[in-house]
Amino acid sequence: MHHLAGHPNVIAIKGAYEDAIMVHVVMELCAGVMHRDLKPENFLLVDKKEDALLKTIDFGLSVFFTPGMV
Repeated sequence: MHHLAGHPNVIAIKGAYEDAIMVHVVMELCAGVMHRDLKPENFLLVDKKEDALLKTIDFGLSVFFTPGMV
């Protein structure tokens, strides 16, 4: 993730905190659709050009999210 830090299309990680049982990753707050299944197979390039747009596919596990929703 450090390689992509600051890119406008990549969520920012604010910090990571560890307790006795878990590691908690704090990310920037976003509203919209939460994909929940991001992996390389779920990204496609629009064409073969060097500056091709990257599209996310397969929203089968996604949910709508608004700030304050738990």
